[in-house]
Amino acid sequence: MPPLVPIAVCWILGLVVAHHWLVPLGVQPLSLVLLSLLPLAALVLWWHDRSLRLGAACALVLLAGALRYGYAVPDPMDPGLVATYNGRDVTAVEGVVRSVDVRDNWTQLLLEAELVELEEGWQRVSGRVLVSVSRLPEYAYGDRLRISGPLDTPTDLTGFPYRQYLASRGIYSVMDWRQAKKLGLSPVSLLQATLLSVRERAHQRIAQLMPDPEASLLQGILLGTRRSIAASLYEDYNRTGTSHIIVISGSNIAIVAGLFSLVFSRLVGKRLAYWLTVVGIALYVVFVGADAAVARAGLMGGLFATAVYLGRRATAYVSLFAAAVLLTLIQPGALWDVGFQLSFAATLSLCLFTPPLEQFLARAFARFTPPDAASVVLRALREAVLVTMAAQVLTLPLIVYHFGRLSLVSPLANLLIVPVQPAIMTIGGGAALAGLVPLLGPLAQALAWGSWLLLAYTNTVVTWLARWPLASLEVTWFGVSWLVVYYGALAGLAWLWPRRGSIAAMTLLPRRRSAQAILGFSAVGVLLAWVAVLQLPDGKLHVAFLDVGQGDAVLITTPLGQQILVDGGPSPAALTAALGRQMPFWDRSLELVVMTHADADHISGLAEAAARFEIGGWLDSGEGGENEIYSRCLALLEEDQVPRHVARAGQELALGQGIVLEVLHPPAGTGSGPGVDANNRSLVLRLRWGNASFLLAGDADAAAERQLLEAGWPLAASVLKVAHHGSDGSSTAEFLAAVQPSHAVISVGADNDYNHPAGTVLARLAAQDGITTLRTDEQGTIEFTTDGQVLWVDTDQ
Repeated sequence: MPPLVPIAVCWILGLVVAHHWLVPLGVQPLSLVLLSLLPLAALVLWWHDRSLRLGAACALVLLAGALRYGYAVPDPMDPGLVATYNGRDVTAVEGVVRSVDVRDNWTQLLLEAELVELEEGWQRVSGRVLVSVSRLPEYAYGDRLRISGPLDTPTDLTGFPYRQYLASRGIYSVMDWRQAKKLGLSPVSLLQATLLSVRERAHQRIAQLMPDPEASLLQGILLGTRRSIAASLYEDYNRTGTSHIIVISGSNIAIVAGLFSLVFSRLVGKRLAYWLTVVGIALYVVFVGADAAVARAGLMGGLFATAVYLGRRATAYVSLFAAAVLLTLIQPGALWDVGFQLSFAATLSLCLFTPPLEQFLARAFARFTPPDAASVVLRALREAVLVTMAAQVLTLPLIVYHFGRLSLVSPLANLLIVPVQPAIMTIGGGAALAGLVPLLGPLAQALAWGSWLLLAYTNTVVTWLARWPLASLEVTWFGVSWLVVYYGALAGLAWLWPRRGSIAAMTLLPRRRSAQAILGFSAVGVLLAWVAVLQLPDGKLHVAFLDVGQGDAVLITTPLGQQILVDGGPSPAALTAALGRQMPFWDRSLELVVMTHADADHISGLAEAAARFEIGGWLDSGEGGENEIYSRCLALLEEDQVPRHVARAGQELALGQGIVLEVLHPPAGTGSGPGVDANNRSLVLRLRWGNASFLLAGDADAAAERQLLEAGWPLAASVLKVAHHGSDGSSTAEFLAAVQPSHAVISVGADNDYNHPAGTVLARLAAQDGITTLRTDEQGTIEFTTDGQVLWVDTDQ
């Protein structure tokens, strides 16, 4: 075993001892410095004795690790640290944004604090604050902000040590849902600002090139962003033990490093290629966010490239432990980062258990098959089975310990999806890079379609396995003691296992397989063609009430394949995922977008839709007020020169083949104001084709329904989209009697805070003869299909 390994273990042990005992007990750094004189003296006196020298060095490094951790922990009484003022009378904090993490409908800002406002005035401070703000307006790296409100100490979440997680990143203060005011810009790193700008542009291009949820999955794999992944899909990845593929890991870095090395070696020669590869790895680490796990993988990649350049064989042990020491030297808290722990454990597990598993299977196959056949089978199983099994030996107990769940389908899920991940990253990365160059748009689109097929396969497998009974079990009793027992028993077995072969060396890219690559691309092309044919328009009208939570979103698809989106729901991620399931993968356009009114539960997803899709036209009531999302939508429409129209009662839109979309409300000549309810100004639409019709009532309440009845508009409809999510103030008995629907659809979120739908509304619907009531919280997306004569209905559940 290389001497670096026990030395690195002692360094990590020093961090652990300081974290659990020395710092809580208040042991002073001077005591550790004096204590370190003993191993230092032993190191000098017995330098020629190898065993004593190594022991003294390990003891010295252990004390050094404890010292390093002690200096990294903030002093709670230091008036110069922002965390000192947690829970005190702070009215505002000023600082500079160092990172921006955009989520579904909110944003996390990492603020480098500079000033806090107290009753007695401003106090200069330092330290990091995690700030939660609304998604709009947008904030950027380098913005100088004033955040109003007090500072809080992070609290743990149910089943997750959130406070410790933030401490591992040097964050000891949070400000949740505060108002932020831009004060200007602060000088920033031009390189980092450029990389972040390119990252955001790549994120946008991926979203424009392919539908969700595949686009959001690729963004997570390539860029480390998970803002657009629907919560239900992410839960499926957690249930199947496959969420590791969504985050940047060592495999990503290995592929990036291998591609850099291969390309640069051919272009500029081996000597210069080394330097370009190392720089490329460093830039990619910064590009995707440089968290603990990514930094560890980047350091390993750089060390391996250096070993290859110097002509020395790089063992994964040396690179792994060297990376761990360097990373925790810079940021000691990284040792308690769950991502770092899982990444380190997975790599160590591969090193320890892949060779013996290979040897075991080789001996087993040798008994029953010829040597050549056994070799072929082993090569096929290595990436698909052996690596997956080996990685889970050390990571599985950590997952159970941190997240309290055990996925019984994890081995099968990883077996089915891990082999296609390198192809996804390579092809998807090519699509993202080509998408940044306007002239390469067609190439980017072709590559995006190829990666979409593999991503769709991955999502299909994961969602299918997540629905299996007992796919995931809650395990609440697996604590630290069980971790010690498990790893202790494993260490004993490893010690007794007969040692054959050598330590696994790091590899970057697999050997060339030109014939297999050609065959794979051909198969992808044929499958894409078949899927495209199956998704062609079927000559019928489709109206899908999308399951987007507590809000409204309706997608109308005409017999010729034109799409009209009515409202966008409360969640951009939920909307884009639902549209991805309804629309053909190759269709990135919406012929018309209709905004019934500017409430957040109807419009939040529309800004994302306007950014991702080519919009043919926009229709709204012209009343958005000072709504940030509405303003963002209008800015995108103006940027793309999209025609915008204001709707008023009496207007009709001909959609072809006799299909008509009528505007029934609000009437012309009325406007918004302090005394006008926005829900009563909501657009009410009626879609008709032959004997089939749909009444989309928006959020209209009883007053608007009365106006519709008094105006004498034709309200009869086959399907009624129940107004205002089934609120008690809508769907009066008189209105329902005028509509006389055969089906009533309530778009509502499960367990919502408004108790929608109201029991009185359900009772009124039940009192009308012949109405079938459907709910998106129970049936999921509800899709009606008609040929103008017959009406069919299909639901997710």
